Amino acid sequence: MATGKSSRRNQERVLFVLMGFIIIGLIVSGYFLFIRKILPELSTHKVENPLLAKKSDNTNSVEKDDDAEFIPENEAAIIKLYFGKIGEDILSIEQRRVRRRTMLSAQAQQIIENMLAGPKKNENYRLLPSNTELRGLFFESGAFIIDLSEEFAKIRELGAAEETMAIYSIVNALTELDARARVKFLINGSEPISDSGHIDLSITLTRMPSLIQ
Repeated sequence: MATGKSSRRNQERVLFVLMGFIIIGLIVSGYFLFIRKILPELSTHKVENPLLAKKSDNTNSVEKDDDAEFIPENEAAIIKLYFGKIGEDILSIEQRRVRRRTMLSAQAQQIIENMLAGPKKNENYRLLPSNTELRGLFFESGAFIIDLSEEFAKIRELGAAEETMAIYSIVNALTELDARARVKFLINGSEPISDSGHIDLSITLTRMPSLIQ
């Protein structure tokens, strides 16, 4: 009889320990679920508070994108883009909030990709020909070398003012990263012909702030 009672107590102790492990496991799982799933969603929607939204509008002029991914403050960066302004021969600035990149070439790629996507302000219009794609971009010896698809060559069909703004929208945007840098264009992997268009794209170009609003 004593042996039976002892065996039963041992079984109860084992069950008690197992239940303890199960409870601890549920607590740990719940904690990680909260950290990984629930907390990010709360952070994403916290600007829905009208007081916070008003404060954000007063302190930042970055254009908002409802479909943009959530980027934590410590991982975010602001980039400047240039587009045409309707009715004026000047470059208009738009800002975007993007995920921070450490390499200069990666930052430059973010800028060009956002410019190719087009403006968000109604008073602005895209300067780069539609369907233009970024084929490659790197930084070497103080110069950004940007390779665009053959659609970019359509800027040669534009008037002098529009062609100038289209080219310098890229030059001025990239030199926001380094004002001393130069920009070299390639079209579909080849150097453009020097005597076509109003601007010689066979040479490296420098910043032209006089075009900026």
